[in-house]
Amino acid sequence: MATLILAVSFSICISALCSLLESILYSTPHITLESASARGEDQASGMKRLKSNVEVPLTAILILNTVANTAGASLAGWAAGQVWGVKYLWVFSLVFTLAILLFSEIIPKTVGAVHWPLLWRHSVKPLDVMVAATKPFIKLLRLVTNLIIRSAPEMVIVSEDDILAAARLGAREGEITIMEHNLIHNIIKLEDLKAEDIMTPRTVIFSANGDTPVFKLKKEARTWQYSRIPVWVGGREDFQGYVLRRDVANADSGKENLLLKEILHAPVRFVPNTANALNLLSSFLRRKEHMYMVVDEYGGIMGLVTLEDVLESLVGSEIVDETDTVADLQVLARRRGATVLKFEDLLKEPEEEKKQ
Repeated sequence: MATLILAVSFSICISALCSLLESILYSTPHITLESASARGEDQASGMKRLKSNVEVPLTAILILNTVANTAGASLAGWAAGQVWGVKYLWVFSLVFTLAILLFSEIIPKTVGAVHWPLLWRHSVKPLDVMVAATKPFIKLLRLVTNLIIRSAPEMVIVSEDDILAAARLGAREGEITIMEHNLIHNIIKLEDLKAEDIMTPRTVIFSANGDTPVFKLKKEARTWQYSRIPVWVGGREDFQGYVLRRDVANADSGKENLLLKEILHAPVRFVPNTANALNLLSSFLRRKEHMYMVVDEYGGIMGLVTLEDVLESLVGSEIVDETDTVADLQVLARRRGATVLKFEDLLKEPEEEKKQ
């Protein structure tokens, strides 16, 4: 009878331990380990080491679990036959199988999956002991498994979808705010946005003729809602650079007679309409610039994209100051269609407009 009890206890306990450790190993996310490692927890580095080469501890668990179930079941079956005879062996086998299923599989795996935040620190030592005890067998089995998985493609441990799902879960559970969730989502999705998705359409670009004298625009410049105004020379799509609102509005007597094209700042750069917003942001910051002209595949002007447009995509709303009269120029462009007056047209005298 003692042999039966020992065999059953050995099989159930070892198998339960293996199931618990396996569940903890699978359930503990890398982000938790990174946070714990940043706090200086020694167990975090141990668990990261185990998860970085996860097939080693998993093989150790499977070896020990197989030995416990096979040897324990065989010994327990023999001992049960000695105690109750062969006639009732099927009853013992049924009860023993149910016990293994309940106490060695369902309960420990559920505990590991639910309570891994409390248990993962205590699982590093047992896993290391298992790996050390089964090391010769692991090496032998890895020789066989490497023949199968050697050509398998490298798998991404954490994908963008995983990060987005973690952010949603964190927001749902109150670990991060809704705004933090939205920022994470928008940052990841920034690469999917194209310049043409966030640009100000050509039909509503606020631009100036480079041949216009500064004094003609000095008074109106104080009311401009933009700090940088694209300047074209010759044709309306031939943008040469930009002027600063303050340079025009505060021009002294020595500069009033100059043309806008004579006080231009760095040339406006051109980007394709397919450029993604993440690259645009990187370029804006690297070059310390604020605006690019967006062109189509034929080089025609499609619109204007600014650093503000990219930042609006990040925060998820329009950045509007007290001088803005229109929050979304893309909506305005759709309303107006193709007929839009540039601000130079608004400066013309009524008599000039009648002559046209």
